[in-house]
Formats: sequence, C-alpha cells, structure tokens
Amino acid sequence: MAKSAVSKSMARKRSQEPTQHVSGLSTAKSGAKRKNDNVKFGSLSRKQKNDLKEYGTLIPDDFHDDDDDDNMDEQGPSKRPRRVVYEEDLDRELEEEAGMDESDESEEEEEEEEEWQKPSAYSRLVGSLQKTSKHRDFYERIKREQQGVEDIEEELEDEGDEDVEDDDEDMDEEEELVEEDSEDAEEDDQDNEAAVDDEEQENDDDEEEEIMIGGLSDDDEENVDPFERRLSDEQPKSFDEDIALADQKKWTTEMFQDDALKEVAAFTLHPDKSVKEQKPIKDLVEIKVKERLARRWKEANSEFVDEKDESALFTPLQERLFRYFNEHRDVLYCNRTVENAAEIRNAYALHILNYIYKTNDRVVKNNSKIANAHKENKEIGEIRDQGFTRPKVLLILPFRNSVVKVVDALIKASGTDQQENKKRFYDEFRLRDDDQLNKDKPADYVDTFSGNVDDHFRFGIKFGRKTMKFYSGLFASDMIIASPLGLRTLINGEEGDERNHDALSSIELVIMDQANHIMMQNWEHVEYVMQHLNLIPEKTHGCDISRIKSWYLDRKACYLRQTLVFSEFLTPEINGLFSKYFKNVSGKIKIKQRYEDGSILDVIPQVQQTFTRIDTTSLAAMNDTRFKYFIEKTLPTLRKSALMQTHTLIFVPSYFDYVRLRNYFEDNMYSYDSCCEYTDPRDMTRARGNFFQGKVSFLLYTERLHFYRRLNIRGTFHVVFYGLPDHPQFYSEVVNFLGLKFDEASAAEEATFSCTTLFSRYDHLKLERIVGSDRARKMCTAQKNVFMFA
Repeated sequence: MAKSAVSKSMARKRSQEPTQHVSGLSTAKSGAKRKNDNVKFGSLSRKQKNDLKEYGTLIPDDFHDDDDDDNMDEQGPSKRPRRVVYEEDLDRELEEEAGMDESDESEEEEEEEEEWQKPSAYSRLVGSLQKTSKHRDFYERIKREQQGVEDIEEELEDEGDEDVEDDDEDMDEEEELVEEDSEDAEEDDQDNEAAVDDEEQENDDDEEEEIMIGGLSDDDEENVDPFERRLSDEQPKSFDEDIALADQKKWTTEMFQDDALKEVAAFTLHPDKSVKEQKPIKDLVEIKVKERLARRWKEANSEFVDEKDESALFTPLQERLFRYFNEHRDVLYCNRTVENAAEIRNAYALHILNYIYKTNDRVVKNNSKIANAHKENKEIGEIRDQGFTRPKVLLILPFRNSVVKVVDALIKASGTDQQENKKRFYDEFRLRDDDQLNKDKPADYVDTFSGNVDDHFRFGIKFGRKTMKFYSGLFASDMIIASPLGLRTLINGEEGDERNHDALSSIELVIMDQANHIMMQNWEHVEYVMQHLNLIPEKTHGCDISRIKSWYLDRKACYLRQTLVFSEFLTPEINGLFSKYFKNVSGKIKIKQRYEDGSILDVIPQVQQTFTRIDTTSLAAMNDTRFKYFIEKTLPTLRKSALMQTHTLIFVPSYFDYVRLRNYFEDNMYSYDSCCEYTDPRDMTRARGNFFQGKVSFLLYTERLHFYRRLNIRGTFHVVFYGLPDHPQFYSEVVNFLGLKFDEASAAEEATFSCTTLFSRYDHLKLERIVGSDRARKMCTAQKNVFMFA
C-alpha cells in the first residue's frame, strides 16, 4: 500500500511539470514516457542531476509554486512536498548513486592527471577565447555538436527555429568581431564597403574566384598569384621539408651579375631559374597587382620614368626589385644611394599597398560569404584568412623626416581621396621652422638630416578603399611605422606599462630602410625587435580563432614572413641579420656591388697613408689585440718627437673602444681631450679650441659624432684610425682635415702630415669600400702587414 501511494504521488508531480529544456531536449512529456527516456546524464547541470537522483525525474525551479490541492492541504503553499522513502527504494538509489559517483570520480581523476601539465601559450589563448562573452555561446554550441546533442535538437520542430536564430546571432557576433579590433573598426567597414567602386569590385572578385589554392595543375601553377600561393592557409606538402632546410641553412646559392642590381647572390631551397629572369613588366595586372593601383601607378611613378617611353612602368632598378618583391622573396639591397633612394621608396610603397589591399579585400569578401551562408542556413566550410591581430606590415625607419617621404609616396600611389589626421601627422613629422641646417655640408648629410630627426616614434595607418587614417590604434591598423627605439619601448613597456609584443604577432611583411643610419643609433634594438616578431600573443584582442591561419597556430609564420632591407653598404651586423632572421621559404636575395677604387681617391692632401694589418687568432680576441698593439706600437711611435706628438687626431669607430682609450689616456696622464656623441656642446667647443691651439696633443673623435655633426677639426697634423669607419666617405673626410690650414705658416708643414690606419682580416667589408675590392683581398691575404698609399 505504501509503495502504491508513493507511485501515485510521483505520477501526480510529473503530470504537473511545465516544459523544461536540458541541452536542447524537451522535458514536457508525460510521466510514463519520461520514465523510459534516455537522458544524457553528462549534459545535465548539477542541480538537475540531484533532482534526477532524488525524485527520479527533472523538477522545475518553480515546482513549489504549483497549485496542487494535496500539497496545499498537507504542507502549505510555500513548502516543497515531503518525500516518503522506503528501505527498498533507498537501497536501489544508493547503489545507483555509488555507480554514478565512481564514474564521476574516474572522470575527475583523469582531469586531475591532465592538470599537472603546464598549458602552452596556444592553450591559454584558446581558453581565453572560450571565456570571452561573445565567444561563449559559440563554443558551447560546438561542444554540443561534438556530444551529439545538436542532432537531436534538429528533430524537434518547435525548437528548430529558435536554434537557427541563436546560431545566426552567434555567428553575427563572430563576424562583427573580425572588424571590431578597436573603436575604429566600424569606420573601416564603411570604408571597405560603402566606398566600393562597382567596376573595380567585379574585377577583384573575378580575380579572386579564379584562384584555387590546393589541387592546382602544373599548367596553372605559373598563373597563380604568388601572394595567394605563399600566404594561403593550405601550404604545399613540401612546406615542412622546406622549413627544415631553412633551419639547417641548406640554401642553394647562385651568383650572377645584373646591369641594374650589380652583384646578386640568390639563395633558394630548390633550383630556381626565375631568379635570373629579366623579362620587362608591361602590365601590372598580369603580375597580379590590384587594378586600382595599376591604373594610378604610371602617374605616381612618372618622376623617374622616361616620358618618351610610354610603355615603361618602372626604371630598370625598380623593375628588377619589384619582381623579387612580388614573388615574395626576402631582399637585402646594399647599393642604396641618395640618387636612387626615392625610386626604391616608390617601389616598396607600391608593394605595401598591393599587399594590404589584397589582404583586406580577401577578409571583406569572406565576411560577406559567411553572412550569406548563415542567412541561407548553409555550410560554408572552413575559412582561414586572418592572423592573431590585424597589423600585417611593419616599416622601420630611423628618423621622422624619412616617414614623411614614405607617406607622401603611399598617398600618391594609392590615390586616396581622404586622409584622416593628415594635418596632425605633418605637424609632428614635417620640417621644423627653426631648422638651420648648414647646406654646405656633404650631400648625404643634408639628405639625411633635413627636417625632423627625432628617432622615437610609432603609429598605425588603416587603409580603406578610398581613405587612409593616420594614428589608428595599433591593433586596428593595417600598417605600423616605427623607429627601432619606438618598437623597443612598445615591447618593453613605457612608463610603467606592461610588456606588449602582441601587435607584432601577425606581421607578414617587414621593411627596413636606411639600415646604415639605424646602425648609428643602436643596432641592438633591431635585434630585439626581430626576436619578438610572430610570437604567440598574450591576449586575444578580439580575434576569431576559427579564422586564424594554421601556420600561425603552428608557429611557422616566420618562415613565410617577407623581409626587405635597404642599406648603402653591407656590414657584419646586417649580414648577420640576413643569415639569422631571413628564413623565407620562397628564397632570399642579397645584392651588393664591387668597389673598383674606393673612397681613398677622394683624399685631397698629398699625404702618405699607412695601413697596418693586425693579426689575431679569433674575432672574439680582436678588440684586445687591437688595443694592445695600439698602446705598445702606435703610441710610442707618435711620442718619438714633439712634432708628431702634437695635433694628433685619433678616430675611433666604436664607443666602447673610445671609453677604453679615454680611460687609458686619463690613467697615464696624456695631454688629450675627447669628443663623442654624448659630449656637451660647450665641452666640445672647448676641446676643439684646445686642440686647434696646441694646448693638448691628442683629440679622441668618434664615428657616431662625425655622423651626426659632420664637424671639421682644424689644426690636425696627424690622423690615426684606431679602426676603419663603416661609412667609406668618412675616411676621406677625416683625412681631408689635414688640408684645413689655419694660417699661412702651416703650409710649409704639409710634408710632416701623416695618416695611420689599423685593420684586420675581419674588416674586409670596410676595407674594400675604402681601397677597392681587389686591393682589399690582397691586403687581407698577403704575407706582409704594412701597406703604403700616397
């Protein structure tokens, strides 16, 4: 009788339950049917599990508010029904509960076994994405699909429409998230959609529809856009093999001469005949340049192209360089001059715009495809077209005046109708009104230091189809322009800010112009920036992980990143950058030139120039060997006579060597003064005056000071190069100090002038720029150590 009463009571409760949803399953069913239903225990909440174990069914939250007459009489309207439990039922429930507890405990043990492992940066990124409010529903829906619950939902017609609406809302949030990298993202979406030219959009879409990455035949391979072939999510099967070859530096090297480029060294992972191709470019669209850029290019580049040749699009130098740019190869160009700097700047400005427009157009088009697919409730498949963050291009420049020249080239080549914050940009970066640069200085000095030469800056540029916006947020920008110092303070954190390298996590194109000028700042900053490129970000910054390219997640972005470096000459530091950080599997190109005579021909005074080679066992011991030779051999020679001891200028390329010599002179009480880049202007004027008047015998003078000030040191009778300068013109300029006579009586002393230079085999690159390539090779390999030039 008692058991019958309990059964009737439970049946009455089940008949009064309202509709209850558990993981997409309806609980509004009869008591008899609910009893036999197979409900997934793992998909229930903790409260639902307790209710199921206690009552044998799912009890709604508002159960105690039901108007049950029996319950009203027995317990009152505000009390839950009291459950009558018998011994047999209790034993059965305890057995079932023990079995469930064992399964739960086994699951918890398995989870605890996995928790001891330290999560990777990628795991932390995925976890933070799943915790984001905009992504939570999206990932819960995917989890339900993996458990098979989503399939059951589709069978319920009443809930089908609601689920479709929920999915659409989730995916709409995912689409908005792609454009909402910052407050400026909505404006960019308007730029990319509202200002679309119908004819250009049709051409661009047709061009992109023809590109099918993966499954290409050999005949179609040559017609594929190198941008799509190299930067698509699907990489060829040989991608991992190429990465291994690049890490092992097993490059296939080919040397050849080019009329426009001089000496070219091509490094490829596989034999490639296209590196020597010199076929002229007659149509930019044929080489996959965006049509809206191709139409404006001839006018933008008209300053450098011969007007008589209507078919010419580039100068010979631009044509050869841009072909390598467009093939996505790394390029190190070491023949930059004041004369060809502007045409090189125009060439890489076109490459930057083409790169950014292709990236943005691809994302906008895929956004439209995804939106249409969800409206039609269709599966579109996997689309991966983005990185962790939006910025894709990084331009590194030494001074603000260089930025103005690049931005002018970008505006002219893009043909944009509007540039936001343009006035603010020119106010902060353009020529100062109080600039009093001496125009009598050498041409390279005037070109470098005309205008704002501040070396601490960084800002972002965002591109629309018809607009450019300066000073956009870094994470909402397509391109970042910065100095090495500006990037270093960004990564390390400035004024108490936390470290942040996330803005550099998805850089695919790095351009460094005027690398030789950056060497006069602090080359360590460049090394530091290169070490922090393409790392896994610490935060999500609103990225959609379902659209991140696979090779980003696999930490392989550095093998697809393109790096372009332009310098006036090659140095060991730049060579080391080329060897260590140029890992592009598409190949890399090193371009330099052969020096016939060198800058020694620019020396005006008729003075004997002595080059002394210092032999050492290793590069690490070079500094100590040089210092020992100088204090034991060179200084005693200078002090043999009072004449040679006075008016001696010692040129020191390295600041560390300068400090070492200054301390030695101070400890041994030499009559000397010193001038370096950190010397106060008043102290510098006093030191030059003392040296001119002969009050001190020696003057220490650094290369970096000469680079920034280009001083003329009058009163110099003897020049000693403690080491060779990096800039070849500095050698002739310093030796020409001997010709700066300060009175007529000194003309008779011209025969007493002298010039002594110390070098080693490790200074071959510097030496060939001064004496010529052939002479430098002989001087580094000859048996004798002393060489005389008159």
